[in-house]
Amino acid sequence: MTSLDDRRRALEDKYILDFERSLKVRARRNRLLAEWVAAAIGRNDVDAYVNEVVAIAIASPEDANLLQKILADFSAAGHVADEALLREKMHDLMYMAAEALESEDATRS
Repeated sequence: MTSLDDRRRALEDKYILDFERSLKVRARRNRLLAEWVAAAIGRNDVDAYVNEVVAIAIASPEDANLLQKILADFSAAGHVADEALLREKMHDLMYMAAEALESEDATRS
């Protein structure tokens, strides 16, 4: 193999690892988000709610459907929810999820 082939393979491997990591971070963020929402709206069945949110997130790779579900759940619970605040919370939880995953990876190594 030439060095160009080696470099191409290394880049492909890195892309795959980065993609897998982004999926893991997003899945963790969705779980954290569901737990936060369940507590905020007073749901006692946290695990069931997490499963609902995860199912929505898996069915739609974009956050729009997930955000609409959460907004509807806040409304159904009689709480006022601000879309901008929810997006900010999702953003913050994404960083928390990434940091947690990174620290877990570091302890495994």
